[in-house]
Amino acid sequence: MRISYDDRLGLIKDVSAIFLKYGLNVEAFQLMNRMMTVEICENPTAPWGKILAEIKTVPLILSVECVDEISFDPRKKRMSAILDSVSPSGDPSDSFDEIVGDSAAMREVLTLARRVARTDSTVMLRGESGTGKELFAAAIHRASDRRGKVFVPLNCGALPENLLESELFGYRDGAFSGGKKGGRIGLFQFANGGTLFLDEITEMTPNLQVKLLRVLQEGRIRPLGSNEEIRIDARIITATNRDVEAMVAEGSFREDLYYRLNVIPLRLPPLRRRIDDIPLLAENCLAKNRAKTGSAKFLSRAAIERLLGYRWPGNVRELENVVNRALHLSREDGIDASDIVFDGDFGSAPAEVPRPALKYAADSVERELIRSALTDHGSLRAAARVLGVSHTTIANKAKKFGICVK
Repeated sequence: MRISYDDRLGLIKDVSAIFLKYGLNVEAFQLMNRMMTVEICENPTAPWGKILAEIKTVPLILSVECVDEISFDPRKKRMSAILDSVSPSGDPSDSFDEIVGDSAAMREVLTLARRVARTDSTVMLRGESGTGKELFAAAIHRASDRRGKVFVPLNCGALPENLLESELFGYRDGAFSGGKKGGRIGLFQFANGGTLFLDEITEMTPNLQVKLLRVLQEGRIRPLGSNEEIRIDARIITATNRDVEAMVAEGSFREDLYYRLNVIPLRLPPLRRRIDDIPLLAENCLAKNRAKTGSAKFLSRAAIERLLGYRWPGNVRELENVVNRALHLSREDGIDASDIVFDGDFGSAPAEVPRPALKYAADSVERELIRSALTDHGSLRAAARVLGVSHTTIANKAKKFGICVK
């Protein structure tokens, strides 16, 4: 079964409720890129046609397609609903492949992230907006021993305190007016056995900070309107783009909670400090577009140099936006510098970067462009024609960069 959906608060729990309604036990639930993977133990008498039809009625479910159903085993029947390209049982060594980057700064943080994934400690991801904190959190989950269970992301800054509390802890029937009849389980309980990712953790109110601290200390939650405590086992990964130490010093973030959450800090570098990754990231955007549309568009050297000369306050997210915009603005197969328009800076000159860094990055770009052209077209003459330079120029460049030409 393949299900795609648009984001909506509570959507995943609504889908799970349908499985539970028909007596089906959800064993694993993987979320990624608005797709999910569900593994369940099936009751052989379950009305699957009715179940699929009911899932389709859930608001913002875009499509439901049956992919695989394993024949019934009297001891256990499993149905896999493949909603994600990453299988929970997949090779954990591949879990960081979606993260693009080969700079020294990225290699260092990726090495630490892989080591962190093998532990069960809390992790605090630190970095500016757009640096890929949720991408790292999901990769850590997929590389961990919890990869067969659900990864649940939640933005703490997107909800008011009362809604955030009910989302995290759940509630019993009648706990408050307007609640769902029969109550609802919270994300702590829903993520049991898996990973709960709390983005923008520093936006959590002092009252909820106290409650989160208690959960971390005791491993138990109490749903709203209930006197019963429920034991939970979910790994907590948090993220923030703020100076937490300054918030602790001024008293707006609890010091004891900070130490509980910051057992392993991971600082993600901003794009301006990994300039040599920009061509790789831009090409990754083009490759995604190529896979969707079949477009053969490529970045000219002038376009790449313009990308290299910008400061990227919005980091990777802004870079993806700029490249996607250029894809639509360009009229030819080659995307030129004039097609590169930055957010909030239309028509202005790009910010300067240190000349040594720019020269190093430009050499790196030239080397990769020449190597790629030779691989695709087989000869210096054909590669020179594609890149718009003379045969002599590309021969000299190939010699300079030590590129072997057969």
